[in-house]
Amino acid sequence: MDERVLHCVYDAIDEANQDRSDAPPLEKSPNTQIHGSGDGLDSLGLINFVVAVEEGIELDLGKTILLSDDRAMSREPSPFESVRELVGYIEELLDEV
Repeated sequence: MDERVLHCVYDAIDEANQDRSDAPPLEKSPNTQIHGSGDGLDSLGLINFVVAVEEGIELDLGKTILLSDDRAMSREPSPFESVRELVGYIEELLDEV
């Protein structure tokens, strides 16, 4: 797992947790469920999280990726199922750029 990508995702988790005053914070762990579970992000939270990850990748790695396209939404398992899945998907996208 690329530590730089993981760091960008964890930074986005920190941002998301600031907005989650009514829910338990997301853990910074590869196994953390991002969306689709009771403790995961709601739809608006997921949108904000995705934007934060995309911005972090661009700022820290100098590459532009798009995480909210048809490819990501139709993928099984979903890239947003867990931190591990998301980092793996981002690494695939970065290999293509």
